[in-house]
Amino acid sequence: MTEVLGAWPYPWTEPVARSLHRTLTQLFPSPKAAGDVAARAGIDVWTIDLQQAPIHVWTDVLEAAAKLGLTRVLVETVRDLVPASSPARPLIDDLLAVRPPRVEAEPVGQDGAPRFLAATDTVSVDEALLYHDSLLLPMGKVPALIGTLQRLLAVAPSVCKLEVGLPGGGGTLGTGLLVGPRSILTCWHVLHPGGVTASSVVAEFGYEDDGHDGPVASTAVRCDPGTITGDPTDDWAVIGTPEDVGWPIVTLDAGVVPRLHAPAYIIQHPNGVRKRLGFVRNHISYVDDRLVQYLTDTQTGSSGAPVLDADGAVIALHHAGGRPQEVAGKPPTSKNEGIRISRIRLDQ
Repeated sequence: MTEVLGAWPYPWTEPVARSLHRTLTQLFPSPKAAGDVAARAGIDVWTIDLQQAPIHVWTDVLEAAAKLGLTRVLVETVRDLVPASSPARPLIDDLLAVRPPRVEAEPVGQDGAPRFLAATDTVSVDEALLYHDSLLLPMGKVPALIGTLQRLLAVAPSVCKLEVGLPGGGGTLGTGLLVGPRSILTCWHVLHPGGVTASSVVAEFGYEDDGHDGPVASTAVRCDPGTITGDPTDDWAVIGTPEDVGWPIVTLDAGVVPRLHAPAYIIQHPNGVRKRLGFVRNHISYVDDRLVQYLTDTQTGSSGAPVLDADGAVIALHHAGGRPQEVAGKPPTSKNEGIRISRIRLDQ
């Protein structure tokens, strides 16, 4: 692996370099924010076109930093601005310590653009206008929200972090869902990053916090890569464990129908951090017989996470995350994509 923070030109062919690019875009998803960070790192912002989309601004910032030998300074600046609890910190800390980061091999192109199965990750004006500027909730809807959160809490113990090892070293991260006593559902690309089958997989259940930024006891379960089944076309896979896991099992219902403009909640391990819930501005913007697209927040490492409706039913398997975009004067928004649960056949 190229030492990304000392390379020039910026090594776009390295998955870690592309992951840093995407992470910076998620952390500072506006041209002004990107320019402010670049200026703090000693980069002349006047050399950067701040009229571009944030994803392109960060491309120029990283290339300028590499040329000036300031990539490490840039990442150190980001570390000082980002709280230790941020899902982005593991990647940042690993890069600064010159440790091989565990990054998810998401389906992306050389330019960092995600490979969506339906169109692209471009957010349309109609999608950007799905939510209002205010996040205030009418009191009449609070009881329903409380009911939804209780149902999500019941599903949460079944969600696990996946650490995937590769032949020859290195590895990736993902999220999984317990769908049988010895069966964990995730994305095919999580277990086959870059087309290479995992040599080891460890599922960690209960990797959560206690509500006060403290850890709770978790359980690590070693999985058997020889048991992997699934469908690479629809990007889902099931991996087995030698013994019963002992955590709650989620029953999938192929008859669940996602509703356009309804909410989508995602229980996930973004960047391998302790379990989190995506629940803000979480509208479903597209549905067909194969896919669901939604505006719910995800990050690298969220692939394989369950996408749930307000009733707590699993409607999709998250498999690709889009890039933050500013559309129609709205705050930066990302469109993400999941495989409908009706496409998954656990009995094959």
